[in-house]
Amino acid sequence: MLLALALADLVWEVVKANLDDHARGEWPWRFIVLDASACAAVVALLTGIIVARTQLSQTMQPVLSWSASAGGSREVTDSLRTVTLINAGGGRAVVRSVAYRIQATPQDADRAEVPSGWISWHAAVDALASLGLDWNQDFFLLHLDSGAAIPLSSSTREGMELLALGPRSLGQLSALDIRVRVTDVLGDVHERQLQCIRPRSAPRGGTN
Repeated sequence: MLLALALADLVWEVVKANLDDHARGEWPWRFIVLDASACAAVVALLTGIIVARTQLSQTMQPVLSWSASAGGSREVTDSLRTVTLINAGGGRAVVRSVAYRIQATPQDADRAEVPSGWISWHAAVDALASLGLDWNQDFFLLHLDSGAAIPLSSSTREGMELLALGPRSLGQLSALDIRVRVTDVLGDVHERQLQCIRPRSAPRGGTN
């Protein structure tokens, strides 16, 4: 915004400089914020600051990477889907918020209390429990709260375990998404959505 205002003022001064002396003495051409030389210096300074910050942001930007695999859970012994999260970028990532979106299978939707849309960790745990799923036996869901740090790593095997689902969980859920928002060292907010379970697509056509 400051750069835009400075550019507007510079254009104003350039246009005014091309007017004759009589016109410059009339309103509104008498209006002055900064003269042309000072305004040009401010524009150059602000442009340099923005370019430097952009380069620093790209260098320090966190990159949230995740993977899902069968087994490997430290919480659910017979996990068929274990989701881990790492920060593979060049800067730290501090959690700003985490939300969950859960969808039960059609045959289980009527008997469960699963809110639609994005919900909190507590609501997600309650929704999974309403399906008759047991904590640490059928599912595990890490309580990743605001202020937590995503560990820097280049390997998903070293990441934090966000979710583990056993056979019963996979059988009763048709979709489960996790939305993670983090803040970097410059205060910029980054978001990553993890599609841990997606609805099975319907088969295309077929033969009789």
